[in-house]
Amino acid sequence: MSLPILDLLSSAPADDGARPGSDRAMIAVARVLDVANGGTTVTISLLGSAGITLPATASTWTGVETAHVLLDPDTGRPIHVLGPAPVPKTGPMSFSPPEATTHTITCTAHPTWTGTHAPAGWNRFSAAAVGHPRDLSQGDAGTGTLTGLATYGQQIPAIGTTNITQATLTATGNGANPSTWNAVFQCATYTDAGPQPTGPQVTGTITSNQTSTIDVTALAAGLLAGQGIALVGAVYGGLRGQGDSMVLSLECEVES
Repeated sequence: MSLPILDLLSSAPADDGARPGSDRAMIAVARVLDVANGGTTVTISLLGSAGITLPATASTWTGVETAHVLLDPDTGRPIHVLGPAPVPKTGPMSFSPPEATTHTITCTAHPTWTGTHAPAGWNRFSAAAVGHPRDLSQGDAGTGTLTGLATYGQQIPAIGTTNITQATLTATGNGANPSTWNAVFQCATYTDAGPQPTGPQVTGTITSNQTSTIDVTALAAGLLAGQGIALVGAVYGGLRGQGDSMVLSLECEVES
Protein backbone atom coordinates (compact mmCIF):
# COMPACT_ATOMS: atom_id res chain seq x y z
CA MET A 1 0.00 0.00 0.00
CA SER A 2 1.45 3.40 -0.96
CA LEU A 3 0.44 6.79 0.39
CA PRO A 4 -0.23 9.66 -2.01
CA ILE A 5 2.49 11.75 -0.35
CA LEU A 6 2.13 14.77 -2.63
CA ASP A 7 -1.62 14.80 -2.00
CA LEU A 8 -0.93 14.90 1.72
CA LEU A 9 1.58 17.68 1.27
CA SER A 10 -1.03 19.69 -0.62
CA SER A 11 -3.32 19.74 2.40
CA ALA A 12 -3.21 22.53 4.96
CA PRO A 13 -0.41 21.96 7.52
CA ALA A 14 -1.37 21.30 11.11
CA ASP A 15 1.96 22.33 12.61
CA ASP A 16 4.71 24.83 12.17
CA GLY A 17 6.78 24.96 9.02
CA ALA A 18 9.99 23.05 8.60
CA ARG A 19 13.08 24.34 10.34
CA PRO A 20 16.27 24.32 8.25
CA GLY A 21 18.92 22.22 9.90
CA SER A 22 16.49 20.43 12.22
CA ASP A 23 17.24 17.11 10.52
CA ARG A 24 18.97 15.75 7.43
CA ALA A 25 15.99 16.40 5.19
CA MET A 26 16.81 18.09 1.92
CA ILE A 27 15.20 21.46 2.60
CA ALA A 28 16.32 24.80 1.24
CA VAL A 29 15.08 28.37 1.45
CA ALA A 30 14.12 29.96 -1.86
CA ARG A 31 12.77 33.33 -2.95
CA VAL A 32 9.09 33.49 -3.84
CA LEU A 33 8.46 34.96 -7.27
CA ASP A 34 4.78 34.19 -7.85
CA VAL A 35 1.79 32.40 -6.28
CA ALA A 36 -1.07 30.84 -8.23
CA ASN A 37 -4.00 28.44 -7.88
CA GLY A 38 -4.99 29.61 -4.44
CA GLY A 39 -1.52 29.16 -3.06
CA THR A 40 -1.02 25.57 -4.25
CA THR A 41 1.38 26.55 -7.03
CA VAL A 42 4.39 28.70 -6.25
CA THR A 43 7.16 29.91 -8.51
CA ILE A 44 10.47 30.19 -6.70
CA SER A 45 14.06 31.13 -7.38
CA LEU A 46 16.65 28.93 -5.70
CA LEU A 47 20.20 30.24 -5.29
CA GLY A 48 19.56 32.92 -7.89
CA SER A 49 18.09 30.58 -10.49
CA ALA A 50 15.45 31.43 -13.03
CA GLY A 51 11.86 30.90 -11.92
CA ILE A 52 10.88 27.31 -11.06
CA THR A 53 7.13 26.56 -10.73
CA LEU A 54 6.32 23.87 -8.16
CA PRO A 55 3.32 22.42 -6.36
CA ALA A 56 2.96 23.87 -2.89
CA THR A 57 1.38 23.05 0.41
CA ALA A 58 -1.73 25.18 0.84
CA SER A 59 -0.80 28.20 2.90
CA THR A 60 -1.25 31.92 3.23
CA TRP A 61 1.26 33.57 0.91
CA THR A 62 0.30 37.21 1.28
CA GLY A 63 3.43 39.27 1.76
CA VAL A 64 5.67 36.17 1.86
CA GLU A 65 9.08 36.64 0.29
CA THR A 66 10.77 33.30 1.00
CA ALA A 67 9.69 29.67 1.25
CA HIS A 68 10.96 26.31 2.47
CA VAL A 69 11.48 24.00 -0.51
CA LEU A 70 11.82 20.21 -0.47
CA LEU A 71 14.70 18.93 -2.58
CA ASP A 72 15.12 15.55 -4.22
CA PRO A 73 17.69 13.74 -2.03
CA ASP A 74 19.28 12.12 -5.07
CA THR A 75 19.46 15.03 -7.51
CA GLY A 76 19.14 18.07 -5.24
CA ARG A 77 16.44 19.48 -7.51
CA PRO A 78 13.49 21.29 -5.89
CA ILE A 79 10.30 19.25 -6.02
CA HIS A 80 7.79 20.84 -3.64
CA VAL A 81 7.22 24.09 -1.77
CA LEU A 82 6.55 23.24 1.87
CA GLY A 83 5.46 26.63 3.14
CA PRO A 84 6.53 30.18 3.97
CA ALA A 85 9.96 30.72 5.50
CA PRO A 86 11.10 33.62 7.66
CA VAL A 87 12.89 36.32 5.75
CA PRO A 88 16.64 35.81 6.25
CA LYS A 89 18.17 38.48 8.40
CA THR A 90 20.42 40.48 6.16
CA GLY A 91 22.10 43.81 6.50
CA PRO A 92 25.12 45.70 5.39
CA MET A 93 28.31 44.03 6.43
CA SER A 94 30.37 46.19 8.68
CA PHE A 95 33.88 45.90 10.01
CA SER A 96 35.13 47.92 12.88
CA PRO A 97 38.91 47.82 13.04
CA PRO A 98 40.37 47.69 16.51
CA GLU A 99 40.98 51.09 17.98
CA ALA A 100 44.57 52.17 17.81
CA THR A 101 46.26 52.73 21.12
CA THR A 102 48.82 55.46 21.62
CA HIS A 103 51.87 55.08 23.81
CA THR A 104 54.99 57.14 24.38
CA ILE A 105 58.46 55.96 23.46
CA THR A 106 61.85 57.55 24.11
CA CYS A 107 64.51 57.54 21.42
CA THR A 108 67.81 59.22 20.61
CA ALA A 109 68.99 60.76 17.34
CA HIS A 110 72.70 61.39 16.72
CA PRO A 111 73.77 63.76 13.97
CA THR A 112 74.83 62.08 10.73
CA TRP A 113 76.75 65.15 9.56
CA THR A 114 77.82 68.47 11.09
CA GLY A 115 79.62 71.50 9.79
CA THR A 116 79.68 75.28 9.45
CA HIS A 117 79.03 77.44 6.42
CA ALA A 118 81.05 80.64 5.92
CA PRO A 119 81.00 83.15 3.06
CA ALA A 120 83.76 81.09 1.41
CA GLY A 121 81.72 77.88 1.63
CA TRP A 122 81.24 74.91 3.89
CA ASN A 123 83.94 74.45 6.52
CA ARG A 124 86.12 77.03 4.79
CA PHE A 125 86.98 79.79 7.21
CA SER A 126 90.17 81.22 8.68
CA ALA A 127 91.89 80.18 11.86
CA ALA A 128 90.05 83.02 13.60
CA ALA A 129 87.17 80.56 14.04
CA VAL A 130 88.09 78.18 16.84
CA GLY A 131 87.18 74.50 16.76
CA HIS A 132 87.14 71.33 14.70
CA PRO A 133 85.92 71.54 11.08
CA ARG A 134 82.91 69.48 12.12
CA ASP A 135 81.97 71.89 14.90
CA LEU A 136 79.03 74.26 14.53
CA SER A 137 79.64 78.00 14.75
CA GLN A 138 77.46 81.08 14.68
CA GLY A 139 78.11 84.82 14.49
CA ASP A 140 81.18 86.48 13.03
CA ALA A 141 84.78 85.79 14.08
CA GLY A 142 86.21 88.12 11.44
CA THR A 143 85.29 85.61 8.76
CA GLY A 144 81.83 86.89 7.87
CA THR A 145 78.63 85.29 9.11
CA LEU A 146 78.99 81.68 10.24
CA THR A 147 76.05 79.28 10.30
CA GLY A 148 76.42 75.79 11.72
CA LEU A 149 74.28 72.79 10.83
CA ALA A 150 73.67 69.29 12.20
CA THR A 151 71.67 66.86 10.05
CA TYR A 152 69.99 63.66 11.25
CA GLY A 153 69.05 61.95 8.00
CA GLN A 154 65.72 60.13 8.18
CA GLN A 155 66.17 58.88 11.75
CA ILE A 156 63.29 60.92 13.14
CA PRO A 157 60.70 60.44 10.34
CA ALA A 158 61.50 56.71 10.48
CA ILE A 159 60.21 56.55 14.07
CA GLY A 160 56.69 56.68 12.64
CA THR A 161 55.41 59.29 15.05
CA THR A 162 53.19 62.24 14.27
CA ASN A 163 53.77 63.94 17.59
CA ILE A 164 56.96 64.74 19.46
CA THR A 165 55.91 65.61 22.99
CA GLN A 166 59.40 66.49 24.23
CA ALA A 167 62.68 67.17 22.43
CA THR A 168 65.89 67.88 24.32
CA LEU A 169 69.20 68.82 22.70
CA THR A 170 72.52 68.13 24.39
CA ALA A 171 75.04 70.76 23.27
CA THR A 172 78.68 71.15 24.34
CA GLY A 173 80.56 74.37 23.77
CA ASN A 174 83.91 74.18 21.99
CA GLY A 175 85.45 77.08 23.92
CA ALA A 176 85.44 79.45 20.96
CA ASN A 177 83.60 81.89 23.19
CA PRO A 178 85.00 81.51 26.73
CA SER A 179 82.12 83.45 28.21
CA THR A 180 78.44 82.65 28.52
CA TRP A 181 76.61 83.21 25.25
CA ASN A 182 73.26 82.45 23.66
CA ALA A 183 73.14 79.78 20.98
CA VAL A 184 70.15 80.22 18.65
CA PHE A 185 68.76 77.05 17.05
CA GLN A 186 66.42 76.75 14.08
CA CYS A 187 65.42 73.86 11.83
CA ALA A 188 67.10 74.00 8.43
CA THR A 189 67.94 71.98 5.34
CA TYR A 190 71.39 71.63 3.77
CA THR A 191 72.19 73.44 0.51
CA ASP A 192 75.52 74.22 -1.14
CA ALA A 193 74.83 77.88 -0.47
CA GLY A 194 74.43 77.26 3.24
CA PRO A 195 71.65 76.14 5.63
CA GLN A 196 68.13 77.19 4.70
CA PRO A 197 66.42 77.84 8.07
CA THR A 198 62.64 77.75 8.51
CA GLY A 199 60.23 77.84 11.41
CA PRO A 200 60.58 78.96 15.03
CA GLN A 201 63.84 79.60 16.86
CA VAL A 202 64.99 78.33 20.25
CA THR A 203 67.67 79.94 22.41
CA GLY A 204 69.96 78.05 24.75
CA THR A 205 72.67 79.30 27.11
CA ILE A 206 76.19 77.94 26.55
CA THR A 207 79.22 78.61 28.77
CA SER A 208 82.69 78.06 27.31
CA ASN A 209 83.23 74.32 26.77
CA GLN A 210 80.56 73.11 29.15
CA THR A 211 77.58 70.89 28.27
CA SER A 212 74.02 72.18 28.35
CA THR A 213 70.63 70.60 27.74
CA ILE A 214 68.17 72.73 25.81
CA ASP A 215 64.43 72.22 25.30
CA VAL A 216 63.91 72.28 21.52
CA THR A 217 60.36 70.89 21.47
CA ALA A 218 59.32 73.99 19.52
CA LEU A 219 61.34 72.59 16.59
CA ALA A 220 59.31 69.36 16.49
CA ALA A 221 57.55 70.04 13.18
CA GLY A 222 60.82 70.56 11.32
CA LEU A 223 62.40 67.50 12.93
CA LEU A 224 59.44 65.36 11.90
CA ALA A 225 59.95 66.61 8.34
CA GLY A 226 63.55 65.38 8.38
CA GLN A 227 65.20 68.76 8.76
CA GLY A 228 68.43 69.36 10.63
CA ILE A 229 69.21 71.96 13.29
CA ALA A 230 71.12 75.12 12.38
CA LEU A 231 73.04 77.47 14.66
CA VAL A 232 71.87 80.90 13.52
CA GLY A 233 72.63 83.39 16.33
CA ALA A 234 74.48 86.67 15.88
CA VAL A 235 76.83 86.30 18.88
CA TYR A 236 79.99 84.40 18.01
CA GLY A 237 80.29 80.97 19.59
CA GLY A 238 80.78 77.33 18.71
CA LEU A 239 79.47 73.87 19.62
CA ARG A 240 81.07 70.49 19.32
CA GLY A 241 79.69 68.54 16.40
CA GLN A 242 80.94 65.15 17.52
CA GLY A 243 80.63 62.85 20.51
CA ASP A 244 77.56 63.49 22.66
CA SER A 245 77.08 67.04 21.42
CA MET A 246 74.12 67.91 19.16
CA VAL A 247 72.39 64.68 20.24
CA LEU A 248 68.57 64.75 20.43
CA SER A 249 66.55 62.92 23.08
CA LEU A 250 62.94 62.57 21.98
CA GLU A 251 59.68 61.49 23.58
CA CYS A 252 57.27 60.51 20.82
CA GLU A 253 53.72 59.23 20.63
CA VAL A 254 53.26 56.19 18.40
CA GLU A 255 50.18 54.12 17.61
CA SER A 256 49.93 50.36 17.82
